[in-house]
Amino acid sequence: MAKATANFDAQTIALMKVVLDEAWDRLPPKMRATMLKTTLAERILKSAAAGERDRERLRETALSGLAA
Repeated sequence: MAKATANFDAQTIALMKVVLDEAWDRLPPKMRATMLKTTLAERILKSAAAGERDRERLRETALSGLAA
């Protein structure tokens, strides 16, 4: 079965980049050492594909469920 793809405009892509960096910076150094940044990126992409465009909600979605 083929996966559906999402198309993002330049503004949304820029927003997701900022959110990814913000989320990554909020992780403690120990978590950054054991986690891939792509994990956060995938969470942000999934939320954005569902229509979310709020910076804070995207960031919190990326970080939700991660032990600090």
